[in-house]
Amino acid sequence: MKKIYLTLTLLGIAISPIFGQVCSPDNSITKSGVYPDQPDTAFANQSYDFSFQILSIKDTAVVYLGQSITADIDSVTVDAVIGLPENFEYACNPSRCAFTYKAVGCINLKGNPTADQVGIYDIKIATTAYAKATLALGIPIRLPVADTTEGYQLVVKGEGSASVFENHLSAVNVYPNPSSNGVFMLHANSPMTSIDVFDTRAQKVNFARHHKNNTHILNLSNTPRGIYILKINIDNKQVVKRIIH
Repeated sequence: MKKIYLTLTLLGIAISPIFGQVCSPDNSITKSGVYPDQPDTAFANQSYDFSFQILSIKDTAVVYLGQSITADIDSVTVDAVIGLPENFEYACNPSRCAFTYKAVGCINLKGNPTADQVGIYDIKIATTAYAKATLALGIPIRLPVADTTEGYQLVVKGEGSASVFENHLSAVNVYPNPSSNGVFMLHANSPMTSIDVFDTRAQKVNFARHHKNNTHILNLSNTPRGIYILKINIDNKQVVKRIIH
């Protein structure tokens, strides 16, 4: 993993000092990642309460002065959650929104969506990873690595909207995610017209791929461990998902 999440103010969202009980980490999680892959659906005129579970990575590849190096991750902090509807707010456990590989943490989202907010909201999560690394000459460095994770969607439903939104969100299933060996299964009910993978610098990544029935098997085992962005065109829409290898 290499992206997790937040701080103080963001588009339409503010942290409330009286947020109430935040969330309880799920200590049964042992693999780094963000769980589940998508937030629960919200319903108009009903209070919303959802929690992401987060376990940070221990190390990852970073680029420093044009040099790719392996870095140990002290912590990853969430700097902003961009794109949530108005009347939504978040809080973290731990409260500083700083996550490490040593313990599971969580982010709680709460809101009170209204009928005029029915729709699909693309959510981006801005993070900073604080990394320690050693350069080729043996020089130790500590540097912040800023990143933004895309691919999350918050659906707000109202009467009569269920089938449209469910079909959109279930367009492509990716599993396992995270993948311990870099192999991912992509399943869809409709043909996928294109599949591309990008690293966190927006560079296209080469990968092996084969197809069986309605499932595509992607092999990224020859790529460095970390987070990648999967972009799939299906049903005249682009689906963006975050995958972890």
